[in-house]
Amino acid sequence: MKKILLMTISFLTTDLFGQTPESLGFDNNPVLSKQESVFLNSLSKDQHKIFDFTNKKIAFVTGNTGNELLTKTDFFRICVKPYTDKGSQPQVSFISLTKEEQEKSGGYDALVLAWVKLFTAKQKRNIIEKLETEKK
Repeated sequence: MKKILLMTISFLTTDLFGQTPESLGFDNNPVLSKQESVFLNSLSKDQHKIFDFTNKKIAFVTGNTGNELLTKTDFFRICVKPYTDKGSQPQVSFISLTKEEQEKSGGYDALVLAWVKLFTAKQKRNIIEKLETEKK
């Protein structure tokens, strides 16, 4: 009985510890890992927005006007970890892409914005063009 209880607790806490910032951004594959999806899903729930990041291809954007693309590793290292280490929530939002924008961008499902003060439709088009250029 003790073994079953211990195994159950172990399995239940694995997901909790899997969401720590240390387990995020280990590669630059734009398709999110399970831990990254769970982490971003928890942030999107805090924003009262419905979007499931599971198995999504995500582009990470920063800069005051959202003009800079980040690798996934840099996003978690620069924009997430310093804040979660202090017990704060990072300033992150997201914009899902339309089917047309997904095709043009090379299959990206959404943009995750970190510390972006102003993000216009023009900036969105510019980022999608940058993603399109990168896929070639």
